[in-house]
Amino acid sequence: MDECIEKLKGLEWGVSDPKYITALMLFAENAEKKRIERIKAKESEETGHAYTQDLIHGCPIQCFDMMRLSQDAFVLLCNHFTQRNWLQRSRTISVEEKMAIFLHVIGHNERFRAVKERFHHSIQTIHQCFHEVLKAMICFAREIIVPTSSNTTRNPSERHRRLKNIFPRALGALDGTLVHAVVPVDEQTRYRGRGKDKYYFCDAAYTNTRGFMAPTRNTRYWLADFQRNRALTKEERFNHAHAQLRNIIERAYGVLKMRFPILKCMAPYPFPVQRDIVIACVAVHNFIKKYDIQDDLFTNFEQNTMVTPNMEGGGSEGQNIQGIEWGSEAVKYMTTLRDQIANQLLSNGSR
Repeated sequence: MDECIEKLKGLEWGVSDPKYITALMLFAENAEKKRIERIKAKESEETGHAYTQDLIHGCPIQCFDMMRLSQDAFVLLCNHFTQRNWLQRSRTISVEEKMAIFLHVIGHNERFRAVKERFHHSIQTIHQCFHEVLKAMICFAREIIVPTSSNTTRNPSERHRRLKNIFPRALGALDGTLVHAVVPVDEQTRYRGRGKDKYYFCDAAYTNTRGFMAPTRNTRYWLADFQRNRALTKEERFNHAHAQLRNIIERAYGVLKMRFPILKCMAPYPFPVQRDIVIACVAVHNFIKKYDIQDDLFTNFEQNTMVTPNMEGGGSEGQNIQGIEWGSEAVKYMTTLRDQIANQLLSNGSR
């Protein structure tokens, strides 16, 4: 402001000159505007940090509701990324705040504009923090998402292991357990996710064909049907095992989607970003499980108290889906495989 006054004096306008008064008012207005912007910038830095610290040290319920994991899990996660040098503190934003920004996006499917208001940073800063953490999450995923075996799984249930051995080629289940993604129509087939001789579980509304294993029709299937009377015939034994494993898969995906709702309705990011978001969600999910951190969602899953949508009638016979083999040879292949599994179950059950 002092420099502006000196310049005005050099113009030799009188203090009562309208031009002098107008110029002085403009200089003062501009100076005040810059002062307010500096104050807001300072407040925004403190507010984002203060909000994150409140989540870490404040009410545990608020932390879980906002970041979808406990305070202990959040601190361990941030420390893990810091120790591995995957994330570094910037001049104004800590590792904890960067992680909190990222978890707010994937935990609530929030747009950057909404997160900007909560953390009081610019959209550009939110964008930069999100993608910085997402990139680090891929390094994290290589470490935390690994195949398990009966020797490495923590406290696996005998029933889960048995079902996994019965259906070793199963990829997952259809309908509500699939993760939503926005993929261009001309690229959808390549992302169906079926490997050679792998298959998804589906209900009786789907055709039992290569890549899709349906239960035997006209035979009791739903778990409630077996509560009083155990399975007797090979078809019933197959349907019972099919329903059990499908139920486990549905609940496993259910707890993942409950933690990260972005998986229910993915925002239209570029597809590589969508893919990496799914990987990041699974990685964080696995981290909580691997380190046996107390977590209500996992507790409900393990106690079989978690409610999942009823998937009955989710498909439709003969539906037109690209990439699915509907020919007689494909149907025969899956029918033969289903009979082999049913015979194996009957043989094991007769010992």
